[in-house]
Amino acid sequence: MDRTEIVFFDVETSVPFRSGQKHALLEFGAIVVCPRRLEELRSYSTLVRPADLSCVSPTSVRCNGITRDALSTAPSFHQVAELVYDMLNGRVWAGHNILRFDCLRIREAFAEIGRPAPEPKGIIDSLELLTR
Repeated sequence: MDRTEIVFFDVETSVPFRSGQKHALLEFGAIVVCPRRLEELRSYSTLVRPADLSCVSPTSVRCNGITRDALSTAPSFHQVAELVYDMLNGRVWAGHNILRFDCLRIREAFAEIGRPAPEPKGIIDSLELLTR
């Protein structure tokens, strides 16, 4: 598959509050852009209901504003994984701090449901560009 588009994406997660606890994916948003015209080709965003809503602590809510109530009717990651995969796989991934955070959370989310994670064609991380 030869995809030349750039996908800007971001995730929001829970803030772990117990030793050994992982981040739970709570929101995914992406916009696919034509690299030549910088026009939006497609976009998608969704809240993601974690398996255990108790992972959404008051600290998480203060950090990202996403509450347990908002997540209670959201789809699970398993339900949106195909769309997330299609948005990301084979495209150039772009975002802020995605190398150290967002890419890892995407891989973890796919591993948790036993599916291969999408792979980028390349990565543009604005944090890396700003800290040179």
